[in-house]
Amino acid sequence: MADPLEGHLQRQVANSEHFFWHRLRWRAVRGYLPVGRPFELVDVGAGAGLLATFLARDRPLGHYRFIEPIESLHAMLVSRHGQAADASEVATFDGAGFVTLLDVLEHQEDDAGFIRDLVAKMEPGSILLLTVPAMPSLWSQWDVALGHFRRYEKDSLRKVFADLPTRTIETSYLFPEMVPPGYLRSRRQPPGAVVDLEVDAEFPDLPGPVNDCLYGLGTISLSLRKHWGFGSSLFMAVEVTG
Repeated sequence: MADPLEGHLQRQVANSEHFFWHRLRWRAVRGYLPVGRPFELVDVGAGAGLLATFLARDRPLGHYRFIEPIESLHAMLVSRHGQAADASEVATFDGAGFVTLLDVLEHQEDDAGFIRDLVAKMEPGSILLLTVPAMPSLWSQWDVALGHFRRYEKDSLRKVFADLPTRTIETSYLFPEMVPPGYLRSRRQPPGAVVDLEVDAEFPDLPGPVNDCLYGLGTISLSLRKHWGFGSSLFMAVEVTG
């Protein structure tokens, strides 16, 4: 049986392309990707490879490569994109102008060490685009079930890059509209309650009108993201300088 995180990611293969949250997260990433010229992107912790679907649709000149440690998902991605797209064993991301790390860092016990090793593989001038769950006050059984070690605030995320040869371009909260339901989820079970891993990691299945409404609301909050002081996720764009 797949572990909760693996099952959660596998369900994204069929369910996520139209899910408001993934579409909006992609819009944040897409804003940094060039239009009208080729580029290479390495998707670290690719999961179900949803980013490749969005990339082929909106940035068809982008060349996709991936790293995915979960064996079943890795095999699926190799089958879909070919062995040459697998960047798991490369020493450096030569030629890759962009690296994405989308909701992966919170799964790393040593997040600073993980970022240090990742930046060391990137070329000067390349850009790292990452998202993480935000606001420790929103910690819930969902985080436990998915194997999160933490949720971030702006300062704690920036601290991960301390002393690295990088320049922060943007650090913004996303999904402020999801903070109230996130708060309710965090209060659903008391501290110390037994976690039902399958239930708490379940991928949400929203009715179409609700999903569409949240997407519409999210497009507005996304356009204003640099003005928000809170949100259920954090988005960061970082340039490697050396």
